[in-house]
Amino acid sequence: MNNKLFVSLPYIYPVCPLNIDHSRMFIIADIIARYSRKKGKEVVFPVASHYSGNTAQNIASVFVEIYRKGKPDEKSERIFSLFKNVYGTPDYILKDFVNPLNILDYYSQEILWELKTLNVSCDYDHFYTTKQESFSSFVRTIISQYKKEGLLIENTKEELALDYDNVEWKSNAEELLNNTGFIQLFQKNIVLSAMKNVRSDWGLLRKGGYGVKYDEDWVIDPMFDSELFTIFDLYVHFKNEDLMQGIDEKKLFEELFDVLRNGVETDNLLINKIINFLPCDLFVCEEHLKNWIVKRIYAESCLSHEKYQTKKYFVTGMGLLHGKRMSASKGSAILTKDLIRLYGPVLARLIILLTGGHPSKIYHYDHNLPGQSSKMLDNFINYILYLLAIKDESTEDNPDNGNRIFLDNIEKSIEKYIENGFFKQAIVELISIIPKKYKKVDRTTADKILRIYSQYLDIFLPGLLINFNLDKKMYE
Repeated sequence: MNNKLFVSLPYIYPVCPLNIDHSRMFIIADIIARYSRKKGKEVVFPVASHYSGNTAQNIASVFVEIYRKGKPDEKSERIFSLFKNVYGTPDYILKDFVNPLNILDYYSQEILWELKTLNVSCDYDHFYTTKQESFSSFVRTIISQYKKEGLLIENTKEELALDYDNVEWKSNAEELLNNTGFIQLFQKNIVLSAMKNVRSDWGLLRKGGYGVKYDEDWVIDPMFDSELFTIFDLYVHFKNEDLMQGIDEKKLFEELFDVLRNGVETDNLLINKIINFLPCDLFVCEEHLKNWIVKRIYAESCLSHEKYQTKKYFVTGMGLLHGKRMSASKGSAILTKDLIRLYGPVLARLIILLTGGHPSKIYHYDHNLPGQSSKMLDNFINYILYLLAIKDESTEDNPDNGNRIFLDNIEKSIEKYIENGFFKQAIVELISIIPKKYKKVDRTTADKILRIYSQYLDIFLPGLLINFNLDKKMYE
């Protein structure tokens, strides 16, 4: 299926609000999704929450100390203050955090609110969490596939592990990585270097925490239950009661991986829908997940035919606050919810877009950015009002063909920026450079600029025109 886009990014890990880096990943994916829809493509842009690991249980133990035992230590008091005073979580909600599942459920919903408020156009209708049994069945099928391939071993620590030292598997993974696209080549080299870190002494299982049960005593480590979740995304997106009628889910997943691995044909309508929408065209994730990217490439090189393997990665660089890497869980980050609360959704999204240079690079957060962004947006709104006034005038045109030629090339420039990830440059071109270059325009030029804005503002700053009641005027 050529006229489609499947864009994905890591699961939400819902133990705290989004920081600016996490929301930036979603906005990157959103811009690409909106741009592809503008081109007439069918887009799948999933969103889901990963209920795994021990973090939620560890947090819940703090609230047990606070609310039930009444004898918190200094560390517990510090964590409690983080949730109450930094995250701004209401007291009546915090009291429910003695149950780890309540933590995961609450922040899943809060993060969805943040994304919707920022006008990120995810597939919210098919949102899911990994606590559902179908995900467990899917992951256990993957483990059984590794076992069939002879890649499930006992490592030197006597732990169940994947045989990343297998020479043939390593060679196939390296070949796949070499053939995989990256928005910025230097990120590909970083992932290539990370391939040396993936080794067989990483245990596949852990004793406690949320996750997919391997047996009664063991849970699959969260780093090993999500490498191929994009396939499960499509399963959730396309399944319905008619397609699932009379189908055993476990057998369906087994057949699905047989098709994926060998490229064979099937009469199963649901499986055909899934494989026809593969591969994942673009996967957006942060650089600190480079080891996980390598594991994902290993998984695809073994369990997916080449035509179903991820085509391209957009790897984002981390943000630094006061010289240290941002971390919402440690209370040292710019929180997305605070940007929304202080500046509103449109300006918050603009601030996120203007942060740093190319999103693949490390950046230092500039505390002057909100003020600068606000001024830029105010000037831009005034400029649109000016264009609308000129458009409504009945005076004759004073044609400037040189300017018109420049405007004809603007769209090509903007689209090239989008395709290469230079979103900051694109938005600056639209809302700052064009207004400076065209301070005085005739009616025809004003109309041309407004048509450009009507095409691209809904990609970069959706909601802007509606919020200022400019949408109807621009289309009149």
